[in-house]
Amino acid sequence: MEKSKPYKQTVIPEVSTENWKNMPIKAFHEKVSNYYRMHYQGKCRIINQHLGIAVEFDRSGANKTSHGGHLYAKKACLLEVLDKVIRYAEYSNWGERKITDSPTVIGYLNFKVKVKIDGKIEHVHLIIRVTNNGKFHYSMEVNIWK
Repeated sequence: MEKSKPYKQTVIPEVSTENWKNMPIKAFHEKVSNYYRMHYQGKCRIINQHLGIAVEFDRSGANKTSHGGHLYAKKACLLEVLDKVIRYAEYSNWGERKITDSPTVIGYLNFKVKVKIDGKIEHVHLIIRVTNNGKFHYSMEVNIWK
């Protein structure tokens, strides 16, 4: 029996923070929320190459992205390549559900992915919410590892 090769990210998405700088915080949050809703929410499903899961985009994902945690240009610009970030992300581990989560949440799939932001490769942590109806939802903020 042939041993399969482990998944390794082969495509590194590239993006710039230029369109996400120097704006008032309220306008910044609104721009992020509108971009997510226009390009992702309810419009598409992205297949992750490592696990073969179809990731969906819902209202909760928009709220977590635009208002969950700190919002900064490096995080916001990832929306421009979010489809590629999800497609090429490498699964790293399972995260248990929190007591404050909805009863429909089973847990979280944690991923890591390299993204070239402003010419420099950054390691991004991506979290996908798993629900009891067997669906996978982009849900949490994307943190840049330092």
